[in-house]
Amino acid sequence: MKACKGMFVMNAKLSTALAILCLATSAYGAKKNAEPTPWVQEPTTFLGIKFDEKLIYQMKQCPADYSVPAEICYQRPFQGYYPLFAVPSLGLHGYTAGVLTHDSLIREIVLNTKTDDYDAVVALLTQKYGRPQSQKTEMVKTKVGATFQNEKSYWEGKKVQIILRKYSDNIDTSSISVINKSVAVEALRDEHGKVNENASKL
Repeated sequence: MKACKGMFVMNAKLSTALAILCLATSAYGAKKNAEPTPWVQEPTTFLGIKFDEKLIYQMKQCPADYSVPAEICYQRPFQGYYPLFAVPSLGLHGYTAGVLTHDSLIREIVLNTKTDDYDAVVALLTQKYGRPQSQKTEMVKTKVGATFQNEKSYWEGKKVQIILRKYSDNIDTSSISVINKSVAVEALRDEHGKVNENASKL
């Protein structure tokens, strides 16, 4: 279980890093006098979770006996990642969710859904947040050598970025990353500082 959670945390951090890199690249290539189109539907919450408030202040920890609670709760964290339980129904064939934190602040909320629900997820996000500002496709190669075309959609705001991937870790899973940009940037800065510190000891 710990190995699985560790992989999930690593993937969440990687998605954040790539997202921030994408932001930096876009900003560098944009015209100085160009103003970005405002995202009118930019959220301040996701799954009822507020981005500007610590997770442990918003919900209770799940029961230790694994009984089903009446409302959403968080399970014991692993490396700053809090798996969520009793998540609200979204009309999908099941999904998992978790919150990645940095210094107890919400860095990213991650949902993993079945690829069969991808079109339904696109419809839900478009209905709630409008059409994505940008989309791209890329070829992905599996460990066994098979290739397939992945689709990514981006919603970009001043404080929040949403990334939808048709294929996440495998061809059976889609993912949604809802990134709290200021915390994500701070987390990457701290991680880079730790790498430099450790490298100096070599």
